Amino acid sequence: MKTGYRRHEEFVKILKTLIFMAIGVTFLLPLLWMISSSLKTPAEVFQQDFHWLPEVPRWHNYKEVWLDSEVTMARGYLNSIYITFFSIAFKLFFASLAAYAFAKIDFKGRGVIFMIFLSTMMIPTEVTLIPRFMLFKELGLYNSRWAIILPNWFAPGAVFMLRQFYMGLPNDLMEAAKIDGAGHPRIFAQILLPLTKAALVSQCVLSFVSCWNEYMAPLVFLVKKNLYTVAQVVQWTMMDEAARTDLTMAASTCAIIPVVIIFMLCQRYFVEGIATSGVKG
Repeated sequence: MKTGYRRHEEFVKILKTLIFMAIGVTFLLPLLWMISSSLKTPAEVFQQDFHWLPEVPRWHNYKEVWLDSEVTMARGYLNSIYITFFSIAFKLFFASLAAYAFAKIDFKGRGVIFMIFLSTMMIPTEVTLIPRFMLFKELGLYNSRWAIILPNWFAPGAVFMLRQFYMGLPNDLMEAAKIDGAGHPRIFAQILLPLTKAALVSQCVLSFVSCWNEYMAPLVFLVKKNLYTVAQVVQWTMMDEAARTDLTMAASTCAIIPVVIIFMLCQRYFVEGIATSGVKG
Protein backbone atom coordinates (compact mmCIF):
# COMPACT_ATOMS: atom_id res chain seq x y z
CA MET A 1 0.00 0.00 0.00
CA LYS A 2 2.80 2.44 0.92
CA THR A 3 4.66 1.69 -2.30
CA GLY A 4 1.54 2.35 -4.35
CA TYR A 5 0.88 5.59 -2.45
CA ARG A 6 4.43 6.78 -3.08
CA ARG A 7 4.14 5.98 -6.76
CA HIS A 8 0.90 7.96 -6.89
CA GLU A 9 2.60 10.92 -5.17
CA GLU A 10 5.54 10.79 -7.58
CA PHE A 11 3.17 10.62 -10.55
CA VAL A 12 1.24 13.65 -9.29
CA LYS A 13 4.49 15.61 -8.79
CA ILE A 14 5.71 14.75 -12.29
CA LEU A 15 2.33 15.69 -13.76
CA LYS A 16 2.33 19.03 -11.92
CA THR A 17 5.89 19.71 -13.07
CA LEU A 18 4.99 19.05 -16.70
CA ILE A 19 1.89 21.25 -16.47
CA PHE A 20 3.83 24.16 -14.95
CA MET A 21 6.60 23.71 -17.51
CA ALA A 22 4.04 23.90 -20.31
CA ILE A 23 2.54 27.06 -18.78
CA GLY A 24 6.03 28.55 -18.40
CA VAL A 25 6.90 27.84 -22.03
CA THR A 26 3.60 29.42 -23.09
CA PHE A 27 4.54 32.61 -21.25
CA LEU A 28 8.02 32.57 -22.80
CA LEU A 29 6.88 32.17 -26.40
CA PRO A 30 6.09 35.88 -27.00
CA LEU A 31 9.45 36.81 -25.49
CA LEU A 32 11.27 34.33 -27.72
CA TRP A 33 9.34 35.59 -30.76
CA MET A 34 10.39 39.15 -29.90
CA ILE A 35 14.06 38.23 -29.67
CA SER A 36 13.85 36.19 -32.87
CA SER A 37 12.11 39.03 -34.74
CA SER A 38 14.73 41.52 -33.59
CA LEU A 39 17.33 39.64 -35.65
CA LYS A 40 15.27 39.40 -38.85
CA THR A 41 14.51 41.60 -41.81
CA PRO A 42 11.04 43.24 -41.97
CA ALA A 43 10.01 40.70 -44.63
CA GLU A 44 11.13 37.73 -42.52
CA VAL A 45 9.17 38.81 -39.45
CA PHE A 46 5.74 38.13 -40.99
CA GLN A 47 6.56 35.58 -43.67
CA GLN A 48 4.13 32.65 -43.90
CA ASP A 49 6.87 30.04 -43.69
CA PHE A 50 7.78 30.93 -40.11
CA HIS A 51 11.25 30.14 -38.76
CA TRP A 52 12.41 30.81 -35.21
CA LEU A 53 15.98 31.46 -36.32
CA PRO A 54 16.73 33.96 -39.11
CA GLU A 55 18.78 32.84 -42.08
CA VAL A 56 21.31 35.59 -41.37
CA PRO A 57 21.09 37.29 -37.93
CA ARG A 58 20.82 41.05 -38.40
CA TRP A 59 22.76 42.46 -35.45
CA HIS A 60 22.70 45.73 -37.34
CA ASN A 61 19.13 46.23 -36.03
CA TYR A 62 20.51 46.74 -32.52
CA LYS A 63 23.21 49.09 -33.79
CA GLU A 64 20.59 51.14 -35.60
CA VAL A 65 18.43 51.40 -32.47
CA TRP A 66 21.35 52.42 -30.23
CA LEU A 67 22.88 54.90 -32.70
CA ASP A 68 19.80 56.45 -34.32
CA SER A 69 20.36 60.01 -35.53
CA GLU A 70 17.29 61.44 -33.69
CA VAL A 71 16.32 59.19 -30.76
CA THR A 72 18.89 56.73 -29.43
CA MET A 73 18.45 53.85 -27.00
CA ALA A 74 21.71 54.91 -25.34
CA ARG A 75 20.21 58.26 -24.35
CA GLY A 76 16.98 56.52 -23.35
CA TYR A 77 18.95 54.22 -21.02
CA LEU A 78 20.70 57.15 -19.36
CA ASN A 79 17.43 59.02 -18.83
CA SER A 80 15.63 55.95 -17.48
CA ILE A 81 18.52 55.09 -15.15
CA TYR A 82 18.57 58.67 -13.83
CA ILE A 83 14.81 58.71 -13.23
CA THR A 84 14.72 55.21 -11.77
CA PHE A 85 17.64 55.72 -9.38
CA PHE A 86 16.39 58.94 -7.78
CA SER A 87 12.80 57.69 -7.74
CA ILE A 88 13.63 54.46 -5.92
CA ALA A 89 16.18 55.95 -3.50
CA PHE A 90 13.86 58.62 -2.10
CA LYS A 91 10.75 56.45 -2.41
CA LEU A 92 12.24 53.76 -0.15
CA PHE A 93 13.54 56.40 2.27
CA PHE A 94 10.18 58.13 2.74
CA ALA A 95 8.21 54.86 2.64
CA SER A 96 10.42 53.32 5.34
CA LEU A 97 9.99 56.32 7.64
CA ALA A 98 6.21 56.37 7.16
CA ALA A 99 5.90 52.59 7.56
CA TYR A 100 7.90 52.68 10.81
CA ALA A 101 5.69 55.46 12.17
CA PHE A 102 2.44 53.70 11.27
CA ALA A 103 3.63 50.34 12.62
CA LYS A 104 5.64 51.17 15.74
CA ILE A 105 4.68 54.64 16.97
CA ASP A 106 1.37 54.86 18.81
CA PHE A 107 -0.03 58.33 18.12
CA LYS A 108 -3.56 59.70 18.13
CA GLY A 109 -5.50 59.11 14.92
CA ARG A 110 -2.92 56.69 13.52
CA GLY A 111 -5.50 54.27 12.11
CA VAL A 112 -7.62 57.02 10.54
CA ILE A 113 -4.65 58.73 8.94
CA PHE A 114 -3.37 55.42 7.60
CA MET A 115 -6.77 54.57 6.06
CA ILE A 116 -6.99 58.01 4.44
CA PHE A 117 -3.45 57.55 3.13
CA LEU A 118 -4.32 54.13 1.70
CA SER A 119 -7.51 55.46 0.11
CA THR A 120 -5.37 57.45 -2.33
CA MET A 121 -4.48 54.14 -3.97
CA MET A 122 -8.01 54.07 -5.39
CA ILE A 123 -7.38 57.26 -7.39
CA PRO A 124 -6.36 56.36 -10.97
CA THR A 125 -3.08 57.88 -12.09
CA GLU A 126 -4.76 59.32 -15.18
CA VAL A 127 -6.98 61.49 -12.98
CA THR A 128 -3.96 63.32 -11.56
CA LEU A 129 -2.28 64.02 -14.92
CA ILE A 130 -3.94 67.40 -15.54
CA PRO A 131 -3.37 68.74 -11.97
CA ARG A 132 0.23 67.57 -12.12
CA PHE A 133 0.68 69.18 -15.53
CA MET A 134 -0.62 72.52 -14.25
CA LEU A 135 1.48 72.30 -11.08
CA PHE A 136 4.74 71.39 -12.79
CA LYS A 137 4.12 74.02 -15.48
CA GLU A 138 3.87 76.70 -12.77
CA LEU A 139 6.94 75.37 -10.94
CA GLY A 140 9.01 75.27 -14.11
CA LEU A 141 9.45 71.51 -13.96
CA TYR A 142 7.59 70.73 -17.18
CA ASN A 143 9.84 69.02 -19.73
CA SER A 144 12.14 67.99 -16.89
CA ARG A 145 12.97 64.55 -15.56
CA TRP A 146 12.05 65.75 -12.07
CA ALA A 147 8.42 65.95 -13.19
CA ILE A 148 8.58 62.14 -13.37
CA ILE A 149 10.75 61.62 -10.29
CA LEU A 150 8.95 63.69 -7.66
CA PRO A 151 5.52 61.94 -7.78
CA ASN A 152 7.25 58.57 -7.35
CA TRP A 153 8.58 59.55 -3.91
CA PHE A 154 5.21 59.17 -2.22
CA ALA A 155 3.80 55.69 -2.80
CA PRO A 156 0.98 54.33 -0.57
CA GLY A 157 1.58 50.80 -1.84
CA ALA A 158 5.20 50.83 -0.70
CA VAL A 159 4.23 52.25 2.70
CA PHE A 160 1.58 49.57 3.17
CA MET A 161 3.94 46.72 2.24
CA LEU A 162 6.75 47.94 4.50
CA ARG A 163 4.31 48.64 7.34
CA GLN A 164 3.16 45.02 7.23
CA PHE A 165 6.76 43.90 7.48
CA TYR A 166 7.51 46.24 10.42
CA MET A 167 4.42 44.96 12.24
CA GLY A 168 5.84 41.47 11.99
CA LEU A 169 8.96 42.49 13.90
CA PRO A 170 8.77 41.90 17.70
CA ASN A 171 8.28 44.95 19.91
CA ASP A 172 10.78 43.45 22.37
CA LEU A 173 13.56 44.80 20.15
CA MET A 174 12.26 48.34 20.57
CA GLU A 175 11.74 47.97 24.31
CA ALA A 176 15.28 46.66 24.82
CA ALA A 177 16.67 49.56 22.81
CA LYS A 178 14.62 52.09 24.78
CA ILE A 179 16.01 50.67 28.02
CA ASP A 180 19.50 51.35 26.64
CA GLY A 181 18.47 54.96 25.99
CA ALA A 182 17.84 54.77 22.23
CA GLY A 183 15.28 57.05 20.64
CA HIS A 184 13.12 56.45 17.58
CA PRO A 185 15.75 57.64 15.05
CA ARG A 186 18.34 55.20 16.38
CA ILE A 187 15.85 52.35 16.76
CA PHE A 188 14.71 52.86 13.17
CA ALA A 189 18.14 53.27 11.56
CA GLN A 190 20.27 50.80 13.54
CA ILE A 191 17.87 48.10 14.75
CA LEU A 192 14.72 47.69 12.66
CA LEU A 193 15.78 48.97 9.24
CA PRO A 194 18.55 46.35 8.75
CA LEU A 195 15.97 43.63 9.47
CA THR A 196 13.79 44.80 6.56
CA LYS A 197 16.35 44.02 3.86
CA ALA A 198 14.13 41.45 2.15
CA ALA A 199 11.14 43.79 2.11
CA LEU A 200 13.25 46.69 0.83
CA VAL A 201 14.75 44.58 -1.95
CA SER A 202 11.34 43.26 -3.04
CA GLN A 203 9.96 46.81 -3.02
CA CYS A 204 13.04 47.94 -4.94
CA VAL A 205 12.37 45.34 -7.65
CA LEU A 206 8.70 46.33 -7.93
CA SER A 207 9.61 50.02 -8.03
CA PHE A 208 12.31 49.42 -10.63
CA VAL A 209 9.91 47.63 -12.96
CA SER A 210 7.30 50.36 -12.48
CA CYS A 211 9.71 53.26 -13.07
CA TRP A 212 11.60 51.61 -15.92
CA ASN A 213 8.41 50.76 -17.82
CA GLU A 214 6.63 54.07 -17.07
CA TYR A 215 5.18 55.44 -20.29
CA MET A 216 2.18 57.69 -19.61
CA ALA A 217 3.95 60.30 -17.45
CA PRO A 218 7.01 60.69 -19.74
CA LEU A 219 4.68 60.95 -22.73
CA VAL A 220 2.91 63.93 -21.09
CA PHE A 221 5.79 65.68 -19.32
CA LEU A 222 8.81 64.99 -21.55
CA VAL A 223 8.73 66.58 -24.99
CA LYS A 224 12.39 67.04 -25.84
CA LYS A 225 13.78 64.03 -27.65
CA ASN A 226 17.00 64.10 -25.64
CA LEU A 227 14.88 63.45 -22.51
CA TYR A 228 13.05 60.40 -23.89
CA THR A 229 13.01 57.33 -21.67
CA VAL A 230 13.39 53.72 -22.81
CA ALA A 231 9.61 53.31 -23.19
CA GLN A 232 9.45 56.40 -25.40
CA VAL A 233 12.33 55.13 -27.54
CA VAL A 234 10.39 51.92 -28.17
CA GLN A 235 7.32 53.98 -29.06
CA TRP A 236 9.46 56.13 -31.39
CA THR A 237 10.50 53.07 -33.41
CA MET A 238 6.82 52.14 -33.80
CA MET A 239 6.08 55.56 -35.29
CA ASP A 240 8.52 55.01 -38.15
CA GLU A 241 6.78 55.49 -41.49
CA ALA A 242 8.47 52.35 -42.79
CA ALA A 243 6.84 50.31 -39.99
CA ARG A 244 10.13 48.61 -39.07
CA THR A 245 8.85 45.87 -36.78
CA ASP A 246 12.35 44.44 -36.56
CA LEU A 247 13.66 47.67 -35.01
CA THR A 248 10.72 47.81 -32.60
CA MET A 249 11.48 44.27 -31.44
CA ALA A 250 15.18 45.12 -31.07
CA ALA A 251 14.32 48.17 -28.97
CA SER A 252 11.88 46.11 -26.87
CA THR A 253 14.51 43.45 -26.27
CA CYS A 254 16.98 46.10 -25.08
CA ALA A 255 14.30 47.58 -22.83
CA ILE A 256 13.61 44.37 -20.88
CA ILE A 257 17.24 43.35 -20.28
CA PRO A 258 17.72 45.42 -17.08
CA VAL A 259 14.40 44.18 -15.66
CA VAL A 260 15.40 40.55 -16.20
CA ILE A 261 18.86 41.11 -14.68
CA ILE A 262 17.48 42.90 -11.61
CA PHE A 263 14.91 40.17 -10.99
CA MET A 264 17.44 37.36 -11.37
CA LEU A 265 19.87 39.03 -8.95
CA CYS A 266 17.19 39.83 -6.35
CA GLN A 267 14.87 36.85 -6.81
CA ARG A 268 15.60 35.27 -3.43
CA TYR A 269 15.01 38.47 -1.46
CA PHE A 270 12.02 39.36 -3.62
CA VAL A 271 10.19 36.11 -2.89
CA GLU A 272 11.09 36.29 0.81
CA GLY A 273 9.91 39.88 1.10
CA ILE A 274 6.59 39.22 -0.62
CA ALA A 275 5.99 36.10 1.49
CA THR A 276 6.71 37.75 4.84
CA SER A 277 5.13 41.19 4.29
CA GLY A 278 1.68 39.89 5.15
CA VAL A 279 2.59 37.95 8.27
CA LYS A 280 0.87 40.36 10.61
CA GLY A 281 -1.79 42.98 9.93
